[in-house]
Amino acid sequence: MRSVAVTNAKGGVGKSTTAINLAAALVELDHRVLLVDADPSGNAALGFFPRGVPNVGLADALLEGSGLEAVASATDYEGLDVVPPGDRLSSCSDQMGGVQGLGQGREFRIRRLLKGLAGYDVVIVDTSPVLTPLNVAILYAVSEILIPIDPCIAALAGVRALEDLVRTVSEFRLEFTDAGPLEITGVLITRVDRTLVSKQIEAEVRNYFGPIVHDRVVPASVKFREAYARGVPLIHYDRMGPASMAYRAAAATFLNGQDEPAAVDLAPSAGDAEQAEDHDPYYREAS
Repeated sequence: MRSVAVTNAKGGVGKSTTAINLAAALVELDHRVLLVDADPSGNAALGFFPRGVPNVGLADALLEGSGLEAVASATDYEGLDVVPPGDRLSSCSDQMGGVQGLGQGREFRIRRLLKGLAGYDVVIVDTSPVLTPLNVAILYAVSEILIPIDPCIAALAGVRALEDLVRTVSEFRLEFTDAGPLEITGVLITRVDRTLVSKQIEAEVRNYFGPIVHDRVVPASVKFREAYARGVPLIHYDRMGPASMAYRAAAATFLNGQDEPAAVDLAPSAGDAEQAEDHDPYYREAS
């Protein structure tokens, strides 16, 4: 089982959107996926449950010692389950910063949950953009990192701090666990537009990270908000759109290193059509 954290120390980069659509694209490729929403804001879970995220989630698994399977919620897409953050996740993260309760052995709390997990091919963890003890524990648990970056002026500002943290965690993993090194295996450029600034920042990101940057970028589109408001991944809402194809390419790269979307049936399903027709006036985009 592979596990990947979708993370960036900068907010508003399309992190939750990437987690949602990468998960959905991997399911299209016949992989069973568990999406863990480790951000108290619950943006990733809201992308599947727009009318209300289940109250039970990751916080309950941490506080009560239950397995992730016990707090996972099935989505409308077979093979894709979601672990919501849970109502108490913010307090969990605070407790992990102390020396009592969850603070004892905090680095290995998430690792223990993932080691006891079965029945999934891929686990995707959507993190908060804030550096917290919970996020550090996630880095101790997962096998790799995917960084979404939007091409803005401060695009690389948070990434450099994240790289330092990854390097430190990787050293401790090698010394004290059998988890192996932690690596940034992919960088996905999101929210790309046609401005000169966007092109310049994209070139800077590619120069900085080199070959781990995905060839295809994810263009900005109003359809993200439309899909999110309806609780439908973009790849199902706008199946042939350029952003959807970019996420399919990202899924293909994640699996086999080839930045080309695999051949899948792109005809809309009955569930997609029903959800797309269910109008919701409150448009909101995941970050």
